[in-house]
Amino acid sequence: MFASAAFRDGKAGIGVVIRSAGQPVRMTRRTVRAGSRAEGAYRALLHGVWKARGTGARRIRVFCDEPAVVDQIAGRAEVPGELVGLYLQTRALLNAYRWSSVEHLPRERNTEAALAAMEALDQEVLEPSFELDDLDSLPLFSTSRTQ
Repeated sequence: MFASAAFRDGKAGIGVVIRSAGQPVRMTRRTVRAGSRAEGAYRALLHGVWKARGTGARRIRVFCDEPAVVDQIAGRAEVPGELVGLYLQTRALLNAYRWSSVEHLPRERNTEAALAAMEALDQEVLEPSFELDDLDSLPLFSTSRTQ
């Protein structure tokens, strides 16, 4: 999976390309609210990891062109307070796979996802997304029990 974000005026365009065996499975471009490019990158990752899970994938290799976010997810950098919620949600979704990795891919080599993110931002329409909006409120675990 390839994820990218473009940021302008409190909005982020996100681009996600999901591939399986080198073939494109799904491509998403969408505009979301974000306070920074890093927040947009987390939202792109969340969206892509969520959608890839829906395809039945059990293993995921994620490429992201935001090095700070990759370092945070890998535990090599501290997560800023305003991104902790998105970080925890991303880690929880990644942990749902049997195997996962998140790697940095320079923006110039992440062209499909980066172009999709820029195109989404250029559309200037903030589309509500059921999946992305709900990701903010997903519980990380369920406290309900059946007796």
